[in-house]
Amino acid sequence: MAGSVKLKDIANELGTSIVTVSNALSGKKGVSEAVRTQVIEKAKELGYDNTKQDKSPKEKVTIGVIVSEQYIGIGTSFYWTMYQQTVWAASTFKALTTLEIISTDKEKELELPRLCEEGRIDGLIVIGKMEKKYLENTIQVLQIPAVLLDFRCEEIGCSSIMSNNYIGMYKMTRYLLKRGHRNIGYVGEAETNENLCDRYFGYRKVMEEWGVPVNPEWVIADAKVVSGKADISLPGVLPTAFVCSSDFVAGFLYDKLSQMGYRIPEDISLVGYDNYLYGHSLAKKLTTYNVDMKEMAHEAVKILLKKVAGGPDHNDIKYLDSYIVERSSVKTIQE
Repeated sequence: MAGSVKLKDIANELGTSIVTVSNALSGKKGVSEAVRTQVIEKAKELGYDNTKQDKSPKEKVTIGVIVSEQYIGIGTSFYWTMYQQTVWAASTFKALTTLEIISTDKEKELELPRLCEEGRIDGLIVIGKMEKKYLENTIQVLQIPAVLLDFRCEEIGCSSIMSNNYIGMYKMTRYLLKRGHRNIGYVGEAETNENLCDRYFGYRKVMEEWGVPVNPEWVIADAKVVSGKADISLPGVLPTAFVCSSDFVAGFLYDKLSQMGYRIPEDISLVGYDNYLYGHSLAKKLTTYNVDMKEMAHEAVKILLKKVAGGPDHNDIKYLDSYIVERSSVKTIQE
């Protein structure tokens, strides 16, 4: 009978949460001594085996990973690949990982991830931006270290690992300028998404530095275009090149231009961002900025494990720069 007693049984008896019970039995912070004593006594009364809560330093750490369903489709996706890199990075540190995809409804209703119910994870990695209230609630209840991967949310007090979006798009735009382009457009929503906003201003910065005016007709910033849910409305006169906020957007624009009879790069040059365009004919042609998912995942796991081990609880934002992947989607214009 004793072996069948679970954390939820103790929580139900005391009218408290499973996380509180887990934290009390494992000696974690966030539980008063009075509550801790009450939980321990009730666990003994019910015959709960607390040895599984006592983790020795040599035992493997378990990292929980959550990601919103909006980023994970059936098959291959950017964040699915980033999760795979996270699993690989964790394995190099001899840590375990467990994944949960959070539904939109669960996120809106502030429902805790199921992987947290039995208190089996020691730290949390969040891949991709999620609702602030959901993150605040989850991290506050769990009382375990957390790291955000590919986005930032300074208000909730977590470290973040980011691609250097501003510098990366600065490099891509400068790449076009160095190859003689002066009429350069931009496709990518620039207001609601912080990563895309940084990329847009990287484009604007280098255009200003080179003294090249930005034609507002060549800046296409509709969020529906970025998500692939709307057609691209192009002006009558087109630039010689487009900077695209992601490789996905570049593929979307490539299809539109091809339908209109334009050739890439003979008529219009394209550059992207991510170095990730799965299953598209442009993938092997597109010059783009590489997002180093392997290094980002490695840094996220390394920082999280230091926090789990009781290291300094600095909540910094770390930006990782990378390099341009040069392919055949850009034509050099002779001045």
